Amino acid sequence: MSLFERTLTLWVFGCIVVGIALGHLLPDVFQAIGAMEIAKVNIPVALLIWLMVIPMLLKIDFRSLAKVGSYWRGIGVTLFVNWAVKPFSMALLGWLFIGWLFRPLLPGDQIDAYIAGLIILAAAPCTAMVVQPDER
Repeated sequence: MSLFERTLTLWVFGCIVVGIALGHLLPDVFQAIGAMEIAKVNIPVALLIWLMVIPMLLKIDFRSLAKVGSYWRGIGVTLFVNWAVKPFSMALLGWLFIGWLFRPLLPGDQIDAYIAGLIILAAAPCTAMVVQPDER
């Protein structure tokens, strides 16, 4: 692994700190960026997500897609966990933590939206968890 890959956690933490600091130093700029929406989708965030995804899409070996069916057990387990286990377990955790434990700290009219957001996050596997590094 490269130095960047070995220290990725530090890079992410540093970016979070820099982002928070810039938000405090230049609030008007970030309010303007936050207002750049179409159909409640923030355009800069959408573009940056695509910028993050495109390199992974370029590494797809389309010839190997024909062999995907031979891995039916792994695909089946993944689909079962992602769609039958994770949403319900996250609903339980959302109800426990958001609906009960942290309820006094959150806006009362948004509790259901927080829980729904957690359920949706559970149903969407993180790209970083499923992308394997090129080890050829």
